[in-house]
Amino acid sequence: MSENAADERTLDGVPWAKLVIIGLVAGALSGLFGLGGGVAIVPLLVTLVGFDQRQAVATSLLALAPLSVAGAASYAWHGQVNLWMAVPLAVGCMTGAWLGASLLNRAPLALLRWAYAVVSICTAVYLLVGPAPQVSSDVGPGWPLLWLLPIGLAIGVLSALTGIGGGAIMVPVMQLGFAAPAAMAKGTSLLVITPTSILGGARALRKGNGSLRASLWIGCSGVLATVAASQWSVVMDQRLSDRLFAALLVFVALKTVWGDLRALLRRRPRARTADPGQPASASAIAFASVAPVVSAAQQCWIHRPTASGSPLANPSAAER
Repeated sequence: MSENAADERTLDGVPWAKLVIIGLVAGALSGLFGLGGGVAIVPLLVTLVGFDQRQAVATSLLALAPLSVAGAASYAWHGQVNLWMAVPLAVGCMTGAWLGASLLNRAPLALLRWAYAVVSICTAVYLLVGPAPQVSSDVGPGWPLLWLLPIGLAIGVLSALTGIGGGAIMVPVMQLGFAAPAAMAKGTSLLVITPTSILGGARALRKGNGSLRASLWIGCSGVLATVAASQWSVVMDQRLSDRLFAALLVFVALKTVWGDLRALLRRRPRARTADPGQPASASAIAFASVAPVVSAAQQCWIHRPTASGSPLANPSAAER
């Protein structure tokens, strides 16, 4: 059997119960927060099912379509979808995703990830401790909405370069920048995600990435969870919604830079043995500044006075 055939068997032969669990979790997050659900699908496919990152992302794109359609329809049933905001955001996001794919090999990805993390945490702090955002249920046509076109472009580029879901950015932008109620921002976000996920999923299938069967299991099993969570989100108190979304922003921000943090921690033990001819890294400089203080404290401990008032004569005894 060829390697490709073995990969297909591995992708499509996963236990359906795991895919249903992933779908329920992703559907609940999608309906409650206005996200596509990729923030849960990708890591769960990697950890529970054993997909590699590329196949997990492609399968996630395919699974997002039914979740976003169900969520957008549920919010629209309650009048919580704004087409005036959705259209420029969707155009900008799709254009930005195409542009971001072409910049993938040239953009400073680490800088973008950290910039997003800092902005997300600042937004979360504002939602937690700041004044309640101004809300206007009548967000109609007007020239200020044209700002959503470049905003959508930036969201699409950032999503394509870093894998960050657009919903985690669109929802606070619509709330804080355009005074949209939380429920309307979430419903509009799901409507914008729908064409993006369909186009991205179709492109992934043409390139032979992802598992259509797994994505259908995830998407279809998560539809009811999406509808149920969106019904609760529509009637949820605005401040509670803001606090929950702030917690989600902190989680997504930490998840975005977790790989960079782990790489930094792995480099720290090698700071002492760095090549003298190479410029010192930030972690090496930090260690060099702290090392004298640690050494002085160690010497004070070794030569501390005993009960008789004289210092210890044998340092090894103190160490023991």
